[in-house]
Amino acid sequence: MGEIKQWIREHKEWILDGCMAVLAFVVGLVMVFVIHPVGTLSKEHMLSFPQIQKESEPFVGLPTKEPAMEDLLRVDLADIHGKVQKNWLSLPAFVKKFGKSESYTQEKTNFETKVQLGYGKAVKGIYPYKLEFQEKDKDFYLSVIQGFAPRSSRYKPRKNLKKEDFTHYKTMDGQKEKGSSIEEVCKKAGLPNSFSLMLTKDTQIAAISYQAKDGLVSLTFERDASGQYRLSKKG
Repeated sequence: MGEIKQWIREHKEWILDGCMAVLAFVVGLVMVFVIHPVGTLSKEHMLSFPQIQKESEPFVGLPTKEPAMEDLLRVDLADIHGKVQKNWLSLPAFVKKFGKSESYTQEKTNFETKVQLGYGKAVKGIYPYKLEFQEKDKDFYLSVIQGFAPRSSRYKPRKNLKKEDFTHYKTMDGQKEKGSSIEEVCKKAGLPNSFSLMLTKDTQIAAISYQAKDGLVSLTFERDASGQYRLSKKG
């Protein structure tokens, strides 16, 4: 028992960082489900292993590379309720651009068919990135991105952040205030603990969260006509 306590004391910072990252990821998932609910399907609606293996061959392979958050912010998500647009990113086009994934899952119901790709090394079955593609006119198009501990070549992680570090960022106020950009926040605050991209109505939304020393900070951004994400909500 004494050795266990000693190990915990020596690795306290590492344990806390891991717990904070998991908490931020859970909050990020909640934000995605609130803005863009994703239904849970029963087992009978999932493909069998041989079917999945055959379907997944073009899209799964090792080694894989996690997409950078700043690159994912440039993609256009598909609104499957509208007509197919040229700027939508299909499943083959995404894999060609970002590389093959670690996992592939296809689910079917009487109403929709969707594919989920997992990127990065899984932690207890959770991949750092989960991307959802929904079927439209016999093709699959990227519709949702969920990220846990995202990677970036531009932004670096920061520690010892406090809630007060986020108070000076401005939210959008119609035409009077554009709102702080997501690039500005990530440049100063560093990489977030979670990152999600979704489409609500006609607006593309980016949601990020930080585990500060004194609590969790959640930020929501809306993409404007220029393609820039502007802060719309702080929580």
